[in-house]
Amino acid sequence: MFRWFGILFVGLSSFGLSQVEYAREIMSELCSDNYKGRGYVDSGDIKASQFIADELESIGVEAGSKTGYFQEYSFSVNTFPYAIEVKLDDSLLTPGENYLISPYSGTAQGKFDVVPINSENYFTTYGGNVVPQKGKKEQVVYAFNFTDYAPGETLSDIQKNAYQIAQYYPVIWVTNQKQMYSVGRFHLNYPIIEIDSSAYNSPEEVYIKVNNKYIPKYTTRNVIGKIKGKKKRKYIVFSAHFDHLGMMGPDAMFPGANDNASGVAMLLSLAKHYVDNKPDYTIYFCFFSGEEAGLEGSKYFVSHPTFKLKRVNFVLNIDIMGGAEDGITLVNGTKHTEAFEKIQEINLAMNLLNRVKKRGPTANSDHYYFSESGIPSFFIYSMGNVSNYHDIFDTAENTTLGKFDEVETLLKSFLLEYGFQL
Repeated sequence: MFRWFGILFVGLSSFGLSQVEYAREIMSELCSDNYKGRGYVDSGDIKASQFIADELESIGVEAGSKTGYFQEYSFSVNTFPYAIEVKLDDSLLTPGENYLISPYSGTAQGKFDVVPINSENYFTTYGGNVVPQKGKKEQVVYAFNFTDYAPGETLSDIQKNAYQIAQYYPVIWVTNQKQMYSVGRFHLNYPIIEIDSSAYNSPEEVYIKVNNKYIPKYTTRNVIGKIKGKKKRKYIVFSAHFDHLGMMGPDAMFPGANDNASGVAMLLSLAKHYVDNKPDYTIYFCFFSGEEAGLEGSKYFVSHPTFKLKRVNFVLNIDIMGGAEDGITLVNGTKHTEAFEKIQEINLAMNLLNRVKKRGPTANSDHYYFSESGIPSFFIYSMGNVSNYHDIFDTAENTTLGKFDEVETLLKSFLLEYGFQL
């Protein structure tokens, strides 16, 4: 049942001044050149984790484990710390804008003759499968261009063929779709260069300079803080990943404002509030690294928790909070219907957001391993005017933080209501 007496204590005015400007400062700092896109080039992730730990300490949030704020662990990662260059005949392309290097790429340097692969010759000349000349030492690059062809699932098969060839030769993949970077966990022998079709001029010759650095055991760390509540043995967890995609060479940085400096800013803003307003329950703030590498940070944490997970009543994972002008989506809303309906009722009563949308379970953010362990969890992301994602344009300047205060108020109100059940 909806509890009006709880809601009466919650509202923007009761929390003092808006936190959005503080959040904007946090987001801008994390997106600055200092942190190299918070990836695995030049220890960008480590520098970001130190900033978050220092901010928690400054706010007055305790360390979340017996060993301090940090929890170290390792995983494999493929990186590109060195200068990269791609030239089509005499046309030099701009990294991040005209092309992306596949994160699974290996190394190649020099001039290569182009072997064009397209919808005309792939199924005729090659019989639907390009077989690389394994023993032949040709200086060629295979250029796959299927922008005029929409074969559905077959295109995925063609792309798998391109990856097979990259074990023996460099590959170009021409695309007219949005290009999104990611984190590679292994590497091929040669690079795959994904070029935007608007920049591709069907060259006869390509100059490539790509050198990867594969790190089989990269050590990174999560950041954990806590605020003791009146009921010390009952926990709520707020989580957000602070890592992003880092650098693709020295000139292309992926700042990751919307994904997910905005979520980190939300957690720190909430931490500031609960330091000054002691909660009924103990709150843990978990800032995970390795999310972009496959949820590695949260996976490790759930397997090696720094506090007793059986005491956790709910996990609220904030990932992509750059602009909620159209509302928010709650992943696992179809699973935890009572909690979803409570948030929806609070939102309607307080007239905060245009919409609170329900979505089913997913495995695409740090709520997942908590949820798989049987802990009630929501993954909350914003819907609005910010569409930049996994590209160089996901900057602080391009991220509005629209309805940030309203989302924060909704979360605080939900915890106040939920606190009566603990």
